[in-house]
Amino acid sequence: MMNSKKVDFRNAVMRRSTGIAMVAIILIMGIRAPLFFAPANLMTVLKQSGILCMTAISITSVLIVGGFDMGAGAMVQLVCNLAAGMIISYSNPALSWGVGIGVGLAFGLLNSFLVVYLHIPTFVTTLGTMYLMNGLSALYNKGTALAIKETAGFTVLTQGSILGIPNIFLLVILLCGIMHWFFKYTRTGLRMYACGENRNAAQLHGLNVGKYLILGYLISGTLLGMTGVFQCSYNYGASAVDYGMDFLVKALASAYLGSTFSRTNELSMIGTVIAGIFIAALSNILIINGFSNQIVSGVLGFVLILSILLTVIKKRDIGQITIF
Repeated sequence: MMNSKKVDFRNAVMRRSTGIAMVAIILIMGIRAPLFFAPANLMTVLKQSGILCMTAISITSVLIVGGFDMGAGAMVQLVCNLAAGMIISYSNPALSWGVGIGVGLAFGLLNSFLVVYLHIPTFVTTLGTMYLMNGLSALYNKGTALAIKETAGFTVLTQGSILGIPNIFLLVILLCGIMHWFFKYTRTGLRMYACGENRNAAQLHGLNVGKYLILGYLISGTLLGMTGVFQCSYNYGASAVDYGMDFLVKALASAYLGSTFSRTNELSMIGTVIAGIFIAALSNILIINGFSNQIVSGVLGFVLILSILLTVIKKRDIGQITIF
């Protein structure tokens, strides 16, 4: 009986180890930077986590079904540039939404066609489309920033707040809730999970894995297109700086770190958002403590490696060793 209790206690600690570690890291580093816990700064962290969480939710959508997307950050940057250009040229935010979602769907179709029908590995496919999108961004903005004026109903989406809570974070909660419901409580979402967890078993049960992989890329592309428009609203335009890889690393770290909340390392929208907030908080607290942006990037790279390592270890424990 005693041994059984020890095993149960150890398993409970392991399931909660990620959350415990996150809280401990923030508390320990917060001792050196008490300003981090100021209410205004905490709201800033939630605001800063908005685009990251949206990107991470988007990439989680394709990871769930067994796909992968190296071009997630590049997609956000490309659409951000296009959205800024539409507003500057036509003063029509609605047009930017149409362009953003259209571009997202187009690249979702391209990725899925190359992966499903031409059988090109997902990493190679999305690495290629990532560079394609980077080139299109550079061609469109010609290496210069595209600034927009404050536009009623557009910039307020990400710059305003309700009862002190940033609008962009409320949008994250709404998006997370919708995607969580879709993947957990609809037949299509559950089948997408099944395809990602065990492709061979899903095929044996008659599921068309290719169809659901295409759907995953289309959902992810649409969400990334929307995220690019939100990024344009958040930044009052598009930056000339290439931040696509930075967004990709943070989004992947959020997805894989969030999956460690589950005993079986199941990807989840809620876990992804929690991890995204943690990564935004970690970046914020490192900067408050006087660390340079280069150090912050190195720490985030370490978090990504650690999160994937934890995923591999847990999957080995349950007899699975492949994560993508």
